[in-house]
Amino acid sequence: MRLFTIPGWIQKHTRIGGQDNNYSPATIDLLKAGLARFNVLNPDVSIVIPAFNEANNILQTLSSLSALTTSYRTELLVANNNSTDRTQELLDLCGVRSIFVAEQRISFARQAGLYQAKGRFIVNADADTLYPSTWIDALIKPLHQPEISCTYGAYSFIPSAGKPRFPLGLYELTAETFKKIKRKNREFVDVMGFNFAFRKQDGVDIGGFRHDLNRKVTGRSEDGWMAYSLLQKGAICRVGSAQARVWTGDRRLMESGSLGKAYLFRVKKELKRLNLYVTNKGVVKPIQP
Repeated sequence: MRLFTIPGWIQKHTRIGGQDNNYSPATIDLLKAGLARFNVLNPDVSIVIPAFNEANNILQTLSSLSALTTSYRTELLVANNNSTDRTQELLDLCGVRSIFVAEQRISFARQAGLYQAKGRFIVNADADTLYPSTWIDALIKPLHQPEISCTYGAYSFIPSAGKPRFPLGLYELTAETFKKIKRKNREFVDVMGFNFAFRKQDGVDIGGFRHDLNRKVTGRSEDGWMAYSLLQKGAICRVGSAQARVWTGDRRLMESGSLGKAYLFRVKKELKRLNLYVTNKGVVKPIQP
């Protein structure tokens, strides 16, 4: 894990974009050329991205995806979930296949993407995350084993402008400690929607993503529930190498007000449910709609 530094490949993609949404024609043309290889008719893999008002971030994500090196025929599909900014315009300029999803919620966007995708394998991403060039192959390789139904990778945070990487690294180190404990009985909790993959048919067989989950009420989300449901098909496989580690902005952490508050919230939350991770108590049960 990179505690104090950011990989060099990140900088190439973070130079693109900005809050003013002004992009040069040369930048757009370059991205369009790099993304053209994802316009295939018979893909092996489908990268599915839900997007809601991501004009400030999506070109950076697309830039990282354009640099992927994979042995699989791959398509890229963005599910536009009622964006009112320039998200759709930028997708069109870059020649990215997209669908419009009217039902407002990320689970609806992921579900629509799942059913519209053409690939045998679904690789889930987000519109505000950067992906290493090895990402697809790292997540797909274990899925060729019938006993594996779902793969996922780790993630790190990119600090906001002018902020150091060091405190974020300490936060990730603490989080990883708890994750190692919970993998015994609750590994599906750690499967995040912006970095996991499964076979499309398996996802369809179990009914896809649930729409009746409210994280604040149930403590569960559509991605973790999908991973839990996929246990019917096989085991969860964590790809722990840097080949599958993705990088995302720290805005999710800053929702707590500060990194310090986010850190304390995470520790209190994990300690409160620690008994669930080391025992078989509190077995997960289906939630009634």
